Amino acid sequence: MTKYLLTTSVAALALGMASPSFAQKAGGGGGDDSATITQIGGSGNLAQQHQPGDGYGNIAYIKQDSDTQSSATQEQWRNLNSVDFAIGGKQTINQTGNYRSTASQQDNGNGGDVQTATQTGNSVYGATATSVTQTINSPLGTNNTQNSTQTGNAGSSVNQTIGSATPGSDTLYKNSQTANQSGQTLSTINQTIDGASHDNTQKATESGAGTGNSISQTILASVGDAQTANITGTSNYNTVTQLQQTGTLSNTQTASINNGSYNLVDQLQAAGSYSNTQHVTVDASSYGRALQFQGAGVTGNSETISQTGGGSGNQAGQAQGNNGNVASISQVGGVGNMAVQNQGILVGAPGSMYVSGGLVYRH
Repeated sequence: MTKYLLTTSVAALALGMASPSFAQKAGGGGGDDSATITQIGGSGNLAQQHQPGDGYGNIAYIKQDSDTQSSATQEQWRNLNSVDFAIGGKQTINQTGNYRSTASQQDNGNGGDVQTATQTGNSVYGATATSVTQTINSPLGTNNTQNSTQTGNAGSSVNQTIGSATPGSDTLYKNSQTANQSGQTLSTINQTIDGASHDNTQKATESGAGTGNSISQTILASVGDAQTANITGTSNYNTVTQLQQTGTLSNTQTASINNGSYNLVDQLQAAGSYSNTQHVTVDASSYGRALQFQGAGVTGNSETISQTGGGSGNQAGQAQGNNGNVASISQVGGVGNMAVQNQGILVGAPGSMYVSGGLVYRH
């Protein structure tokens, strides 16, 4: 087994060092490079791919099946000079039937780059769970895409970031992040768009039978961005959090829950935002909570919560700063539903709402 592990790891690393399509190209090339690694069976497999970022249409592909503790890393950038940007590059990782798979993708995509990670039927190994990390790190990123799909995993995570580590330092537009988890338990999706961005989209979906999952979406200093989160199927005790920071303009947050129980949707737009929209739909669900908050000094914003299809014990809470804002709650059918609205916030401030024993809250 030790011999196999060593052989596999060395082979993966040697491929990265020997191929001219990888990072050793001193000056970069004209693009259209292609690199593929396939690993099946065994344990402790490692696959790494590095491609120059100054080409057009480079392709990197890793496939890992039926092994234990596998790791896959793809990088389409070196950041060696001011023009080292990936354009139209594609990074793909497929991991199936593994114990503890990790996938990491990074590029400094300047246009039309696509990252795709698919993990199916992977399990926790020891204390370490299956994970996907995707980063598009660019000062001027546009039309880049991150896709992640996890199916039938336990305790897995997806982390997607477009932008750099310093908030507000990038100009990002028309980028998209999509994460899908199906039949998951105790899993997480985290999506962040960072920088002076506009017209970006985040979409996260939890489907099938599952429990204890969470979705977190964050957009910083943005205009015209959209966040969408969906929970469908007999999925319970899940949480959706959508956050848009101070100074956001014309952004949209949309969340829906269908046929689940004890789920929470929490939407927040910070003070000073304007012309933003928050919308939550809860259908055929019970004991779900939908909370919406728009901070002090917001202008021309709207909040809408719609709870339909029967169910029982559903709760809705809205809090808004004052000045031409609209808040609307609709509850149709069901038993023991609750609705609380605070415009101008006050009451218990800073995020107001409340009730307590029967839930709702915020403050």
